[in-house]
Amino acid sequence: MADAEPQPDPQKVQELTPECQLLCARFSPDGMHLLAGGMDAQLHRWQLAEVEVEIREKTKEGESVRKETKNEWQAVAPVAGHHGWLSALALPSDPKTQRVYTGDSWGQLRCSDFAGRSPKIHWSIPNAHDGWVRQIAVHTNRLATVGRDGAVRLWNARGKRLAEWRGAEEIYALTFQADGRRVVFGDMKGIVRVWDFDANKIEREFELNEFFKLTRLQDVCGLTRLMFLDGGKTLMAVGCAPTDGGTMQGIPTLDWIDYASGKSKSRYQFGVENDAFITDVAEHPEGYLICASSGVTGRGTHFFIKPGAEEPFYNNTKIANIHAVALHPDGKHFALTSTNRGSNGNGRRLDKEGNYVGNYSPVHVMRLPA
Repeated sequence: MADAEPQPDPQKVQELTPECQLLCARFSPDGMHLLAGGMDAQLHRWQLAEVEVEIREKTKEGESVRKETKNEWQAVAPVAGHHGWLSALALPSDPKTQRVYTGDSWGQLRCSDFAGRSPKIHWSIPNAHDGWVRQIAVHTNRLATVGRDGAVRLWNARGKRLAEWRGAEEIYALTFQADGRRVVFGDMKGIVRVWDFDANKIEREFELNEFFKLTRLQDVCGLTRLMFLDGGKTLMAVGCAPTDGGTMQGIPTLDWIDYASGKSKSRYQFGVENDAFITDVAEHPEGYLICASSGVTGRGTHFFIKPGAEEPFYNNTKIANIHAVALHPDGKHFALTSTNRGSNGNGRRLDKEGNYVGNYSPVHVMRLPA
């Protein structure tokens, strides 16, 4: 895909409409389930199924009707048991493993199955963190978590804590080093640390100054994601360069960092202050990135960009306030979780029956051009 060549737009194949807002989403490794964490403390699930539909076509004789089978995402009962917002989830890469790790805003970490009518809960740790579990990362039979309490913790697949590091600042992003032997994480002030958990020491650290700002007596963090590219040679920092506190504002930012030196190799920024965060990124097998953003007053975009490019080769602003990007294992489909148009906030009017209408997160399932 050359940057200068016009590309066909992705096509929406289905829109899912849960009754609550969603904060994170991923496809299962086997591609048969779409999982999302809700602000209602539940793990929402959709399963891919074959359905028979009627195709009506006009003919000279009137109208013909034929039946056709197609794949469609169908909602199945959500999995309850969390207490706060289910804001973090991660899955092992093995398609045969039907387990998901989930974390919530009250500090609970849990492992459960995601398939079947009543998925089994394998274990649950109510106080895995003192407050919000910000992110979860998985590498083979280990997982790492970070949270509001300034801790990064390493666990095995059975929920046993193996190691811990604690700092003074809230931690927002983490990932495993490509070989799984280190955990890399970033805190409130944009300090990225490389943690050797076997030796339980910080091996090195470097500053991402553009992802932090002190404004209006407020520490404003712009870091949302860390991820490795190029087999571990490049560490990408995702989020925004904050410009103001209060109602959070900032410039959406991607930073490709040489992992060996900790120095920026390339940086992409776009938009104005109201565009705020790049909230999530998925790496396509062809080497480009699918990115999504969410800003104030109903702003947001999703775009495709190649590493080192000056501009995206695809950009769409029709879907606003996107919080998650999930790439299907087939590399042909992706899903975006957004916020409904005309969403309610403080001070919004009640409906005709006097009820405050809550927001929900449409899920847009998209097909990439062939």
